Amino acid sequence: MTNLKVVGIVASPRKGMNTDTLVTKVLEGAKSVGAQTEKIYLNDLEIKPCQACPKYPAPEFCFYKDGMQKIYAALETADVFVIGTPAYYESVSAQLKLLIDRSNCLTQMKMLPDGKVTFTSRIGKRKKGIFIWVADFSRNPEHALATIRLWCKDANVEIVKILTVTDSDRGEGARNREELVQEAFESGLSLGK
Repeated sequence: MTNLKVVGIVASPRKGMNTDTLVTKVLEGAKSVGAQTEKIYLNDLEIKPCQACPKYPAPEFCFYKDGMQKIYAALETADVFVIGTPAYYESVSAQLKLLIDRSNCLTQMKMLPDGKVTFTSRIGKRKKGIFIWVADFSRNPEHALATIRLWCKDANVEIVKILTVTDSDRGEGARNREELVQEAFESGLSLGK
């Protein structure tokens, strides 16, 4: 797995808690088989909401230069994205939603010969993705999965593993449930295959 770059995106505001722990374990698994890893806390980045600019920013991904520059760079260089989010209203966190909304210009519109319009990713490098959805009371990840799959299409990411966690704050918390921690670690290990 020489030179494999794995970027973990923690979309929770709570460091060291359930989402962060599970993303960290995936990264540890990947690192143990030789991957280069990086973890980005979205809550630490200053990301301005999409401003619906009337012009297309190409060749840049956005007119605004802020914390998204780190995300855009990772999208172009990473081989794997590990995205972890807590469930908010059975979907994704505000931090992840900001990233997704600011990814609006990752695609370009193309006119097909039959007159129909399609969108293609401007991110040339195809990458794998692991999605971790951490919920306490929520049980249905359908909305979160629909959202992340749309973003992955634009970002040229193929989801290869989904880890759905429920009852995350019950008892000792998901971060202390050995079977979940092990599954996350093994998800990182599997990237070397």
